[in-house]
Amino acid sequence: MSTCDSDFDTLLGVYTGGAVNALTEVAANDDACGLRSSVSFQAVQGATYRIAIDGLNAVIGTFELLVSLAPANDDFANAEAISGESGSVAGTTVGASRQPGEPDYLEASVWYRWTAPSNGWATFELCGSGFYAPVHAFTGATLETLQLADTWYSYCADDASRITITATEGVTYSIPVSAYEGTGDFTLKWNRNPPPPEPPYNNVEPTITGTPREGSTLTGSDGEWYGTPPFSFTYAWWRCNASDDCNRIDGATARSYTATHGDVGSRLYIQVTATNEAGSDYAFSYGTAVVRSRGPSVTSPPAVNGVPRVGIYLDASPGVWTGLPPIQYAYQWQQCDAAGNACRDLANETASVLEVQRAHVGSRLRVVVTASNVDGSVSAVSEPTAVVPQPKVTQTARCVVPNVRGMSLLSAKARIRRGRCVTGSIRRKYSGSVRRGRVIAQTPRAGARLRRGAKVNLVLSKGRKR
Repeated sequence: MSTCDSDFDTLLGVYTGGAVNALTEVAANDDACGLRSSVSFQAVQGATYRIAIDGLNAVIGTFELLVSLAPANDDFANAEAISGESGSVAGTTVGASRQPGEPDYLEASVWYRWTAPSNGWATFELCGSGFYAPVHAFTGATLETLQLADTWYSYCADDASRITITATEGVTYSIPVSAYEGTGDFTLKWNRNPPPPEPPYNNVEPTITGTPREGSTLTGSDGEWYGTPPFSFTYAWWRCNASDDCNRIDGATARSYTATHGDVGSRLYIQVTATNEAGSDYAFSYGTAVVRSRGPSVTSPPAVNGVPRVGIYLDASPGVWTGLPPIQYAYQWQQCDAAGNACRDLANETASVLEVQRAHVGSRLRVVVTASNVDGSVSAVSEPTAVVPQPKVTQTARCVVPNVRGMSLLSAKARIRRGRCVTGSIRRKYSGSVRRGRVIAQTPRAGARLRRGAKVNLVLSKGRKR
C-alpha cells in the first residue's frame, strides 16, 4: 500500500482489531517515497485490515491510496522456474517488495530461477518492456549465500536492461528483476546468444613518457579501455600554450612524437581514439611539463676582436645567450680560405685568445662558441676576420706587446719574452672576478709595437678582499 501520489506529507498505518482502542499495528511508515508513505506486509486470507492515513503535524490534503497484492514470485523462496535454451515470460514489479536479506542494491524485486541445460553464453533481457528495470544473475541456494555471477551488462535499443553470463551446465541461477524509479509490467526473455559488442569507453587515461625538450622523443600509451575487443587505436598530438590555447599538430599522428622548436614554452597532449565494431571513443592524456629548448639560445652571435696580423692576439667574445643558468662556454678557433670557406679546426686552439701565426697568412680566422647548460649544448660561429696579410719586413726587430690578461705571472712573462719585450713593474690589487695570481691589467696595451726590450707593466690579482 502507498500514498506516493498524494499532494501532502502523509503518515500511513495498517492495523487489525474491531475497536479504535483495541487496534494492533501491522505496518506503518513515514516518507518511504519522498514525503509520502508506503508499507508492505504479509496479508492473511480472510482477515480484515484497518488503514489509517494522516498528515504530518495535522497537515491536510488530497491523497491517493494505491493497494496492490505482491506478485507470487516476490520472495526469493518463491522464485518462478523458467527453463530451456530460450524462452520468455511475462512479469510485473507492481506490488513487489524488498525482502529482508536481499542485496542492498535490489529495490522491490521479483525472482526467477533457471538451470543451465548446457555450457556457454546465456543472455537475459527485458527488451521491449518500455522501462528500465535492472536484471542480475546469482548463484547460491539461499539469500545468505548468493554470489553475483560474472556478468556483462548492456542495454537494449529502448534502454531496457540486458545481461549475459557464462553458464555452466547443471548450475541453477537466480534471476531477480528489480524495480528502479517506479514499477511496471515486463517480459523477461532468455537465449544462448553471446553478449552484443559494446563500444569502447576509457577507464584509465593515456600517458606520455619521455623528457619534454626540443629534439626529444615522447611516446604515448593507449590507456585502458573497456568494451568489446579487439580495439584499434589512432593518435593525435596537441600543443597548448600558456594561455591554454590548444591546437592539433599537423602530421603528428603516430604514437611517438619528437618535440620541435615550435613546441618550446608549450605543453603537449596525446589524444587516443579507440575503435571496435560497435563504435569509437577518445581520451586525452594529462599535459607534459612545459617543453624546454634543447640548450641555450643565442641572441647575439660570437665575435672576434683584434686586428688579424701575425703576432697579434685575437680575443673571442662568446656573444649573448639565453637559457637556464649556469651557461658555460667552450671555444674552438678555425682557419678558413681567403673567401671564408673550407674552414677547419686549429689543433689545440681552444682558449678564448688566439695568437695569429705565419701559418695563418692568406687565411681568414673565426671562432666557434659552444654554450652548454642542463638542457644541452648549442654552437654558434662568428663572422670570419679579414685575410691575414704578410707581415712587414723590418730591419730591426721590435717589441710587439702581447695580450696577457687572465694569465698566470709565469705564462705572462713567457709570452712577453716571446714578443721581444721585457716584464716591467708588477703591482697587486684585490679583484672580485679574477683569480689570485692572474693578470688583471697591463700597460702598454696589447698589440702596441715598441722598440725592442720595451717594458710591459703588469697588475696581478690578490683575489677577493676578505
